[in-house]
Amino acid sequence: MSAPTERSVVVLDLRAGEAEVDRIEGSVLVIDGAGTAAEHDELYQELLGSPLVSGVICLAVGDGAARDEVRIRPAPALGPVDRAATLWVSDEHGVHWRPADHLVRGVRPSAPSNLDQLIAALSEPVVFDAVVHAVSTLPYSTASVGLALERTSLHEAERRRVQEEAISLFTDPDAGGVSAPEPPRAEFRAAIGRYTEAGETEPVLVAGGPLERARAAANRAVGDAALELNRLDHPLSILTTQRPGSAVGAAARQAVDSAHAYHREAERQLKHVNDSLLGQQIGDLAVAERGLRGPEQSSRRQARDEVRELVETWLRRYRSIGRLLPDLNAVKIEREPQGCLGALDTLGALTPRRFLPDFETEPPPGAAAVLAMTAGVFAAIGWLPWLFVPLLAIAWFGSGLLLHARRPTETGELGVRRALLPAALFWGGPVLVSWAAMAIVGLRPLPWGGGMTAMGWLVLLVVVTTSWKLSVRQWRTCLNLAELSAQVEQIDRLVHRVARADWRPSTRRALFADGLGQAVLGLTAIQAALAARTEDLFTPLPGKEIALATDGEPEPPPDRDVYEEVREVVLTDLVDLTLAALRPCWAGIEAGRPVDPAEYTTSCDRLLASYHEHVRRHGLLPAPPFAFNGDRAHRDTLATKLWAASRVTEALSRTAGDEMTQLCHHRHLGVVSALAAGAELVRFASTAVRELTRESGGPGREVAWTGDSELAGSMRFVPLRQGVFE
Repeated sequence: MSAPTERSVVVLDLRAGEAEVDRIEGSVLVIDGAGTAAEHDELYQELLGSPLVSGVICLAVGDGAARDEVRIRPAPALGPVDRAATLWVSDEHGVHWRPADHLVRGVRPSAPSNLDQLIAALSEPVVFDAVVHAVSTLPYSTASVGLALERTSLHEAERRRVQEEAISLFTDPDAGGVSAPEPPRAEFRAAIGRYTEAGETEPVLVAGGPLERARAAANRAVGDAALELNRLDHPLSILTTQRPGSAVGAAARQAVDSAHAYHREAERQLKHVNDSLLGQQIGDLAVAERGLRGPEQSSRRQARDEVRELVETWLRRYRSIGRLLPDLNAVKIEREPQGCLGALDTLGALTPRRFLPDFETEPPPGAAAVLAMTAGVFAAIGWLPWLFVPLLAIAWFGSGLLLHARRPTETGELGVRRALLPAALFWGGPVLVSWAAMAIVGLRPLPWGGGMTAMGWLVLLVVVTTSWKLSVRQWRTCLNLAELSAQVEQIDRLVHRVARADWRPSTRRALFADGLGQAVLGLTAIQAALAARTEDLFTPLPGKEIALATDGEPEPPPDRDVYEEVREVVLTDLVDLTLAALRPCWAGIEAGRPVDPAEYTTSCDRLLASYHEHVRRHGLLPAPPFAFNGDRAHRDTLATKLWAASRVTEALSRTAGDEMTQLCHHRHLGVVSALAAGAELVRFASTAVRELTRESGGPGREVAWTGDSELAGSMRFVPLRQGVFE
């Protein structure tokens, strides 16, 4: 048979009165009286005349206690029609009957009755179609029904035993203790960022704005200063016509000032961001003064979609509203506007220095004087001191004058005039002083004085060749342009981080936090409503208590190990129920108006009542109306385990001649026994049984495969003796 369709089966019970059929569509199962069906012929004509109705089955229920002869008055409209059939039932419990035997066995009354199980089976569209097709080939399209069914419904005690733990695990964050599965918090935290973070490659500075101009000026000035400093480091730069010393001081000052200006502009922009995030902004910056692009455009609809996706995705992953709520609350608090005071403190620590270090000569003046005197002593005791000492003094003076005159300053070089005094005092003068001292003490030139003279000039040569390079490198170290460049880069990274993490997504984050707050409010109300149903989620309604056995005691639950599977199915249903009860929240987020918590409680109570009724009527295997169709793993696992422990293969292997429960009184078997050889057979089962029956060599293509039905088995349709029709 074909796979289950999306068409539904509508059940009408005419035993309590007339019913409206104007808007009915699909397959229609009508429960009528065996002697009164003809009186409702107009209704059947209307149903069969509607193009929206695909088929009609009349379940003609007679009085099983009647002792007179059976008389059936089917509706004339349900005669030999391809889309209609009549099923006669004279006893809701029936008898165990095999057509070849004259003896029958009684059926112990149970709840649900066999008639209820027949109605449940015919409520499956594929079973309905198969029955209509089979019975329409029999005389008058009418038959008596025999059943050999296997039901995997969970016992009331099995459902009630699991309800307390399932609701506790779902609502109580501490339920289960150490044995409870750990929620995927790490994955949850990793996934949060995508809802509120701006794109990493998106520019955040206003093109041509004050912040971008200040950054570009700082980078350019630092680069220019580094280039000039490299030129100054050349050994011959002191002698060139276009000396770098005349520009490097100004370039260094410009680098320091530009870096400080960038820092000042960044601080101004971040203070504006901080005030805006905290709602303390008195007046917005003028458009021309904005250095950062404004917050990204966002909408409440986008916030609704993001919050909904977050809650739905992670509630299914956590499978516990009690454990998810604290994490959602933490995200809500984190995503609320927090300002950027921490970034401002960090920016304060990155303030560039304002002073420019002086260019100190090497050797320092005191050391230069000592070296000059040492060279003068060597020349005074050397060869021809009257000649070489004055020449050496002039050379020392000239070297000192050149070194001091070329010292870089913020406005250029120190100059010759300002260099005369230090050159005379610490460079040329000490040579003459040492010569005079030697003459006063009467020290005569040494016989090997040529070597002393050479030593004096060698000291000068070493000082001249090393002093400029040492002076430049010492100044480079003090100036530390690398540190200044790093500070500019750190300021740039800090500004971009604040802009991307706090400022640009601030509108989106505020709407997201507001929406998440509404979701948390709704989840909290639903959590309380569910926690109040810990002990009565599956409690039978009045009149629907556990069926009693013949000795007056409730029927014991079957001995099977499905506790964990049932719990997981109930948890899945609680997740879907919570999301269904939370639907008013999405409209509230989009409208910007929080929903009254009482509305969530009312919605949750209504869904719980619907769930209770669904489980009572259909069991746990069929998903409730509010279920999410994509999550079927737990139900499939439970269904496979339940059917594997059942006798479904035996029920599907029955033939028309085997013993079944015929839904008639034993006094009425004469109506069907004579024509039992012409009976039609319909087999049906849940798709979860397909693999089980295939492995056991059971039936195959002749089975009508249903969806998640808890019923499976064989139905026998025996034509009725012609004389019973009126």
